[in-house]
Amino acid sequence: MDDRRKRVNIKDVARRAGVSPTTVSHALGGQRPVSEATRQRVLEAVAELGYRPHPGARSLKASGTGVIALCAVNATTASSYADLEYYFRIMQGVTEVAHQQEYALVVIPDSRNGVYWDRLLFDGAIISDPASGDANLRFLRSQGLPYVTIGRDPDRPDEGYWIDDDAEAGTRRVLDHLLDRGARDVAVVTWLTSDYWTQTSLQVYRAWCREHGSEPRVEEVAEDSEAALEAAASRLLEGAKRPDAVFGVYELPAIAVLRRAAQLGIAVPGELMVAGPSDFGLAEKSTPPMTTLEYDAVRHGREAAELLIRVVRGEPVDEPRKILQIALVERESTRR
Repeated sequence: MDDRRKRVNIKDVARRAGVSPTTVSHALGGQRPVSEATRQRVLEAVAELGYRPHPGARSLKASGTGVIALCAVNATTASSYADLEYYFRIMQGVTEVAHQQEYALVVIPDSRNGVYWDRLLFDGAIISDPASGDANLRFLRSQGLPYVTIGRDPDRPDEGYWIDDDAEAGTRRVLDHLLDRGARDVAVVTWLTSDYWTQTSLQVYRAWCREHGSEPRVEEVAEDSEAALEAAASRLLEGAKRPDAVFGVYELPAIAVLRRAAQLGIAVPGELMVAGPSDFGLAEKSTPPMTTLEYDAVRHGREAAELLIRVVRGEPVDEPRKILQIALVERESTRR
């Protein structure tokens, strides 16, 4: 087993000492008094378990480090290909707020095994698009470090601090738009991921199909490559029963469908309609220009950074969880 999976956290110490994690923090940090007997029980548990508090957590007992961290998790693979533009837009928003609030910002790569966190001193972190069982969140929770997610933790969607788009409303908006334009057999193409946006979009799509008496069809792209994207588009368009509309949960798979339709001589939007979100800004220049769900990634970064800094400073938080609306922009790919 990997050593990091065995890392002792503050909850382990609390269980061994028979106290709360908050009491362990007070006993080790000295910021609030505890009885000598309790402090000794905590120290004995620390020694028995080999617990080492994260230095960033210890720094919070004083005035903090003045540093926040940002990790943009890639929804598809360990590469940066699929989320590159979205990542930089988030970083722009976080950087603006960090500068205004006089915080330094450290940006770390997608940390699927938690390897970077214990090397850093920081007051809190922003994690974008966490996946189910996300190692980044697991580490931050184990150390009692504040964090905000952009996109909900799929394992705890109703907990914590987060900024998120309204995936349910956005998915229904685009599906109803396709229906209004004459679609009767709508398929979906998506990356094979476990983030909240993807899973919610698929749940809404399947429910929408049941409501309208149609058979759901989901084409998943398991590999982050042009070949995999083209193969998924081919499976959708070259089968015995071709859909009359395709909704891409992400922009690149939807663009791949447009390109394959052009290669096969399928008229868009006459024979096939295509829509998806605007992750890269490719939709306006696609052939034909593609209808999109539009969200503001820069705003995601700003809102997340503002929320995190309030949490780090111990300031009141009126909205620990905020849902942002998504706009539908119709272009030629669905304009019948």
